[in-house]
Amino acid sequence: MSLDQFLFEGEVKDYEVHVEPDLDFVANTVNSRKKSYVIVIYLACEVHYEGRAKAELDFGNRLLILKPDGTLLIHEAEKREPKIWNPPSSRVHASVEGDLLIIKSVRLKPPETVIIESPYVFFMGLFKCGIGAFVLKGSEKDMVDRVCKNPDIIEKGLKIIKREYKTLVGEIDILAEDSNGNIVVLEFKRSIAGPEAVHQLKRYVEFISQLDEFKNKIVRGILVSPGITPSAYKYLKMYNLEFKRLKPY
Repeated sequence: MSLDQFLFEGEVKDYEVHVEPDLDFVANTVNSRKKSYVIVIYLACEVHYEGRAKAELDFGNRLLILKPDGTLLIHEAEKREPKIWNPPSSRVHASVEGDLLIIKSVRLKPPETVIIESPYVFFMGLFKCGIGAFVLKGSEKDMVDRVCKNPDIIEKGLKIIKREYKTLVGEIDILAEDSNGNIVVLEFKRSIAGPEAVHQLKRYVEFISQLDEFKNKIVRGILVSPGITPSAYKYLKMYNLEFKRLKPY
């Protein structure tokens, strides 16, 4: 009994596995299930691309991924990015011509075509993958949310005046007031802050200092991030600004 028979005989599954499948079977499966499954094929092939330029991949073993939205990706052993790809909304069709499996992907605008020719398929897997919302955790927004809910994270007695305070030189993450009545400009970075973050904070502090409503106030600037580079720290002290270490999550 083959692996795919052992796992899936008589049942509809969220995934299927086929080892050394027949080329006609691969072509029929791609055409009938390309809209409902992510199809992963490990195959010996050569690849031809024509569109904004021309490209060829010589004969070799590669990983082909087809997604229900029309995306086609061809991966090799190195790098994160596919070697050749076509984006969503591309049209995919498979056929067998002589002894070759032909998988053709066509993008209409701009016109781009990828043709895969394979005499042998080692493996084909079909997978029902979900589609979920991407939620970035530990973002600058999350850091700002935490401080707005508990300003004492920065320093005791801090009061939030306004979040996302718009100015002519950019948007201040948080404008606050300390326990002594001084105005505090808070600039957040989710990763280690460099010199540009310090210069940005400096611009905000200078702008707020010139506003009539704050002209009789001391304006402080605090850079909030999980770390700071030595050069950025040097500028921070030069401009009489402050640093508060806060992890993004």
